[in-house]
Amino acid sequence: MKIDHEIPVEAGQKFQVDAFKEADALGIANLFYAIYGADYPFETYYIPEKIIAENRCGNIHSVVARTPGGDIIAHGAIFRSSAPYPNLYEIGQYIVLKNYRDSFAAYKINQYIAETLVKAVNPDGLFGEAVCNHTTTQKASALIGMKDMALEVALMPPETYQREKNGCDRVSCLIQFRSYHDRPHTIFVPPAYRREIEFAADGPDFTRTLLDSIEPIPPDISSKYTTAFLSFAGVVRTNVEAAGSDIAAIIDDIERQASAKRMEVLQFFLNLAMPWSGKVVEIFRKKGFFSGGYVPRWFDTDAILMQKNQTDPNFESIVLYSPSAATIKEFVQSDWARTQKHRGVTPL
Repeated sequence: MKIDHEIPVEAGQKFQVDAFKEADALGIANLFYAIYGADYPFETYYIPEKIIAENRCGNIHSVVARTPGGDIIAHGAIFRSSAPYPNLYEIGQYIVLKNYRDSFAAYKINQYIAETLVKAVNPDGLFGEAVCNHTTTQKASALIGMKDMALEVALMPPETYQREKNGCDRVSCLIQFRSYHDRPHTIFVPPAYRREIEFAADGPDFTRTLLDSIEPIPPDISSKYTTAFLSFAGVVRTNVEAAGSDIAAIIDDIERQASAKRMEVLQFFLNLAMPWSGKVVEIFRKKGFFSGGYVPRWFDTDAILMQKNQTDPNFESIVLYSPSAATIKEFVQSDWARTQKHRGVTPL
């Protein structure tokens, strides 16, 4: 049964924050419809049976704010998403009914996830993609110990936020990360981005050995990768677990497909466990890609995000909450400016 209309919820009720129960599924679907209408890009959240199935199998771990009568007035979750490593979960999907937004429901869900849910699920890490048209999500993530890592420039279309009237340009997202069970290992740092990676990897939460990546790409290795075309966002996202001598041709082919499908943003997450990651990054840079930053545990090993926008992004519209996020933006914008110079364009 797919929810296709809103069921009114009485304002002013008391509520309890709790882990998902199967009886909550209809209320969650109604909540998503109340906030997004029929426009939320993931159909699962409109179909109670799918919400139950995804929570049963562990792809989603929902947390709700539930009234005594069973109404669901807020939701948040950790869930498996774009990261290939299954024990790196994304945190997000926070929504609150408009007439409960002064109730601290989202804050209480955030606290429950950080203090209770992660003990039950036992992830190695969490990452979030906090929108940058306001700072609320960024601050909430910082409160539970998440660290700023990377910037996905102009990731989401403005239409996603028009119903909430808080977006006009494509909206960038700040990747934040928290480690729960570190796996110390060596990463091979592309020389062009040593400063950026050293900045992001510094801290007590995880241990890395950083080596300069100067080896050539082996001629006898084929690339191993997966690609997803996210039509609702106009984004093509490729995870490159291993890059071989065919990587330049693969980039060209994905760019052709992206152009044909009118994708606005191209993202490649590159595995930094490759001793030749530096040479791979050089290929991307020559093709006009710029760095978004460093992402721990993306493949279980760490990744660097290389990205390209089909139209010039509006960096002035990016709203950030912290000095560290501002520094990451400076790194990213400077590298984007380098791509403009390569095109013979003077950045504004």
